[in-house]
Amino acid sequence: MNREIVLSAFDIHRSYGSADASIQVLRGADITIKIGEVVAVTGPSGSGKSTLLHALGLLERPDRGKVLICGENGWALSSRKRAELRNRKIGFVFQFHHLLEEFTLKENVMMPCLIAGESSEEASGKADRLLERVGIIHRASHFPSRVSGGEKQRAAIARAIIMKPDIVLADEPTGNLDADTSAGVEKLIMELAEEGSRSFLLATHSQDLASAVHRRFSLGSGVLREVK
Repeated sequence: MNREIVLSAFDIHRSYGSADASIQVLRGADITIKIGEVVAVTGPSGSGKSTLLHALGLLERPDRGKVLICGENGWALSSRKRAELRNRKIGFVFQFHHLLEEFTLKENVMMPCLIAGESSEEASGKADRLLERVGIIHRASHFPSRVSGGEKQRAAIARAIIMKPDIVLADEPTGNLDADTSAGVEKLIMELAEEGSRSFLLATHSQDLASAVHRRFSLGSGVLREVK
């Protein structure tokens, strides 16, 4: 295993529909991401960016292909082992944050730690430190309905990294934000990658975000190509 490589995917295929009316969304996608890299995948709506992230994040099984997370072949594992690998190694951020509305921002950020069996005291300390780092400690006791879109997304990022995953998969992390707020979230992602040697894979429409990353891929007609 190359210890500098966090994620490798080979020959990922995914289609939807019946055999008579199949839509080929991914046609043999290959990608490799190293420690500390921020990589973007761009493409029009419906091009398969979310499908790609779901396959790479071990959420949705591809029709064929291999996904290695820190050297482990995720789709060759049992469902339980795959869930364990996903929870240990991968963080997720989505366009619409998916925070639980009945919990405060701090409680949302603590949730992965509590699910993993950590004490409330330990989870609380971790959450406070991350909320401070992402600039919203003053909103810790607020519920998602009482904060801005940018603050929700910062909380979602804190939640995604609290278990110290090796890679974070972010699906349109700035797609629901205004330009100024997007710029702040983009800056935060780049800083977090640099500070923690943590990798990010971003599916995005944002040309500003795509231009700021280390490497960029485009996805169209089911084909993933690196943009040089």
